[in-house]
Amino acid sequence: MPGGRLARKVSLPLLTFYGLGTILGAGIYVLIGEVALRADQLAPFSFIFAALIAAVTAYSFARLASMFPRSAGAAAYVHAAFNKRFISVLVGLTVVMVGTVSAATMTRGFAGYFNALFHIPELVVIVSIILIITVIAIWGISQSLMIASIITIIEILGLLFVIYAVIDVKELENFSFPVSKSIYSNSGIILYAAFISFYAYIGFEDIVNIAEETKNPTNVVPLAITLSLIFSTLLYVALSVVCTVFIPSSIFASSNSPLASIVEYKGYNPTVMAMISMIAIINGALVQLIMASRVLYGMAEQKIFLPVFKSVNRKTRTPIFATIAVAIILIILATSFDLITLAEFTSTITLLIFIVVQSSLIYVSYNENSKNKLDFALPIFGILLNFILLFFGYFQDY
Repeated sequence: MPGGRLARKVSLPLLTFYGLGTILGAGIYVLIGEVALRADQLAPFSFIFAALIAAVTAYSFARLASMFPRSAGAAAYVHAAFNKRFISVLVGLTVVMVGTVSAATMTRGFAGYFNALFHIPELVVIVSIILIITVIAIWGISQSLMIASIITIIEILGLLFVIYAVIDVKELENFSFPVSKSIYSNSGIILYAAFISFYAYIGFEDIVNIAEETKNPTNVVPLAITLSLIFSTLLYVALSVVCTVFIPSSIFASSNSPLASIVEYKGYNPTVMAMISMIAIINGALVQLIMASRVLYGMAEQKIFLPVFKSVNRKTRTPIFATIAVAIILIILATSFDLITLAEFTSTITLLIFIVVQSSLIYVSYNENSKNKLDFALPIFGILLNFILLFFGYFQDY
């Protein structure tokens, strides 16, 4: 088993769909109801603000990925900037924890949709789905990402169907967004909802962890990050508009499977939407599992963490030990916490990681006397936005 290397097989389309699959599966299928309940018709502004923070943060990841195209991602960037093993390991393990918590959030969301169709104990559903995605992740990176890409296309079609089913053109013509005064007076609610909806954008940073398996990573990784964020933001804003304009909040308050409930409210059979939602959530959990295992592999490969995790199977070219370790943690988390707790924890830790990564870009740029002013300005702005989101997430009560 040991002695193999990761296979460099991932192209721009596969990497973009990988990022999209993580982003879409992580958020909109699970949390659209939570955001709508808190912000109502202001929900689109929450998604837009969260997208702004994600975009500014994505710049730092894209720049560092072009400088250091390694599987360890954030841990590698921190190590390159500060050369402190303890800090690098701490960041790396935190990224792994975020990935597993995020995947745990999705598997609990999957159980909610599954129980809307079948009556099987939640524990059985959660453990079964984790075992399935673990087998897929071990199978091979190109196979895993091909499956993820196909599922991502299904996810997008599912969201477009929801928009089509919900939208009422005549009613939309008479609708106007809240005036600026309303937006200003409700800014705290918008920002708190943005804190929750930010979870729906988590995934773009996972793209950097596939760098060692990507063809021409210096150019492909930044472009895949950009494309995945643009496409996901367009879908999120469109969906949040139609859901809060045409769907009463009571639908979200009484449902653990929001998109299935939405189409049922509009007179459609919810079964197909529930199935698509479950597939989407599986996809998100799969790519998070892949990401977390690559971070463990990357740290071991750089000799800053346990060497057992750098073992790569010669046949599958995947880090099997690292994948199994992440799967075990995933089962523990998914069976121990509720959905909103997992989502808030994921958003919090991710924002802290983003602050560290953006600080790394500032430090690297300073040491290398970078002439690119954006390498200083955008990370500083991003850090400020991250702290604002944390403040409204934890110190404001809505």
